[in-house]
Order: sequence, then structure tokens, then C-alpha cells
Amino acid sequence: MRALLALFVAGSVALAIVVARAEPAPDPARGVDGIAAWLNQLTGECTDVRKNEDFAAFAGPVRSEVYGPFVAEWGTCVKPPYERLGLLVLRPGLEQAWREALARGEVRGDPDLVFGDGFALTGSTGMEHLGLKRLECTPTACSLVEIKHH
Repeated sequence: MRALLALFVAGSVALAIVVARAEPAPDPARGVDGIAAWLNQLTGECTDVRKNEDFAAFAGPVRSEVYGPFVAEWGTCVKPPYERLGLLVLRPGLEQAWREALARGEVRGDPDLVFGDGFALTGSTGMEHLGLKRLECTPTACSLVEIKHH
């Protein structure tokens, strides 16, 4: 979040007001580079961006099977405490695929991603400060929920 200083003049009195402004979310059309730039702008971290690595080796066989068809682009960056934070540009349909895998018993619980509009990150630590949400799912429904501050 950035703060702006607004100066108002009313008659002969000048008032200075600090206005908080949320950072814009990354544009998924800019891909992994856009997500990394957004994280870097917000946190000063997300360096050493890497793309075109093996997604299954990163996510594991089950998650790569469920997530894979809905990942338009992916990469990683270094953002402490993560040596490899996953940056995913998403296609629609991940929620339904997760619910179906949950109903078949292939996965348990909720996806281990945090979500923005059209993208997701693989981390959880500190993500509540970025305005991202968790996806909570049952076999019949999923909902995005705010991440609680610890």
C-alpha cells in the first residue's frame, strides 16, 4: 500500500491529509514477468525470475495433474522465505477441477495457492499483506476467503 499526501486549502487554512492507496494488482496479460514486477514493487523482493522449468517437478505429480491444464504460464522467483515462489497465470476452471479431484479422493483440503484476479502464488507466509485470497473447497463448492493476519 502506498500513501499519498493530499493538500487541501480551505480559505486561509491548509490541510494535509495522508491518503492510503492500494497497489494495483498485476495484469495477468503481462504474464509471469508482470506478476514478478508487481511483487517486486510491493515488497522489494521477487528476484531471479525463471520460466520454462518442469512444472510437474515443481508442483508434484498430483498437483501438476490438477493445476496443469489451467496454468497458462508459470515461473518462479526468489522471495524470502521462499527460494522458489511459484508465479502462475491461470485459465478459468481450476476451482471446478479441484472440486472434482476432491470428490474423487485424489486431493484433500484446499489448494495450496493464494489467488489474485487471474493469477496465483504458491506461498502462504506473508501473503495476507498482498490482498490475495485462499480458496476453500468442498466437493460441491469453492469460495475465495480473505487470508487472516497472524
